[in-house]
Amino acid sequence: MRSTRLIRRLLLSLATAAAAGCGDQSEITGPHTPPSPNFVRLQSELGDYIGAGQAYNYTQADADIVVAASGGHLSIQINGDQWWFGDFEVPSALSRLQPGNYTDLQRYPFHDRAKGGLDWFGEGRGCNTLSGSFTVDSVTYVGSDLTAIDVRFEQHCEGGTAALHGTIHWWSEDPTVPPGPVNPPPAGLWQPAPGSTPSSGNYVYLNSDVGDYIGLGQTYTYTPATATIAVTATGGHLAVSVSGAQGWSGDFQAMSTLGQLQRGYYADLRRYPFHNPAKGGLDWFGEGRGCNTLLGWFAIDGIAYTNGSITALDLRFEQHCEGGAAALHGAIHWSG
Repeated sequence: MRSTRLIRRLLLSLATAAAAGCGDQSEITGPHTPPSPNFVRLQSELGDYIGAGQAYNYTQADADIVVAASGGHLSIQINGDQWWFGDFEVPSALSRLQPGNYTDLQRYPFHDRAKGGLDWFGEGRGCNTLSGSFTVDSVTYVGSDLTAIDVRFEQHCEGGTAALHGTIHWWSEDPTVPPGPVNPPPAGLWQPAPGSTPSSGNYVYLNSDVGDYIGLGQTYTYTPATATIAVTATGGHLAVSVSGAQGWSGDFQAMSTLGQLQRGYYADLRRYPFHNPAKGGLDWFGEGRGCNTLLGWFAIDGIAYTNGSITALDLRFEQHCEGGAAALHGAIHWSG
């Protein structure tokens, strides 16, 4: 049941609240908060099922924050190191969001419409039943479009006492964007030992630590003489495939703000395509083996495009499966 609701919320990434034309007049209700960077903060008490007793803090520098309003309903989506979804509905007597304290609420959309409802869920976890409240501290519209809102909420799953608390501050004109890759890459990152890779020509080199599930502690070197190596770039995504004595595939994704890959260091990456879009993603897999979850990085030491098509690449990467210490390292040198 929860998976259906999660798929439905993913569709919210196609919608954003945008300001209307300059001819509209702003309407501000509640105390006006001067513009500051958008954020969503979650504080989960010990025993709360949704937040698992942890604290989370997101800004547009490290996550996508998607806000949409329709009538008296507010939807929030966080696409970051974790993925969250929120629904807030004011009482049916109100035609749109207004400042106020909305209490004695049940889970949206199975709530009492005369009171309103809420639901915060994600990471594969959601309440079957809940009780809670939310407070709209301020809200701003331009015409019929929501342009700013401040909300606080509290919810309890299954009648429990442990609470999930949240604070949302959002305005449509926040210019904050994720930083790009670090350039040049930091010193000390892994790179192949001198003499371990071919001196010329295309190659893919893999070096697996003992205990690494993907490479099984082995070293592999592929050249056009021993394997078919394909490299394809589409927007900010790079796909690499190796077909030889073994078969491998790799995905390297830049942060969502980049239209194409650039030189530099892409850090703190999760498994593609379940990655944080503000940071980028990574996945190297094959031979019937892949990570369920991973952490890693990649560094692009050189890259060239001609008429939008990639023509040269030097890339290094490191990935760790399931939070383990053992790493798979790789280096790719390719010229189309």
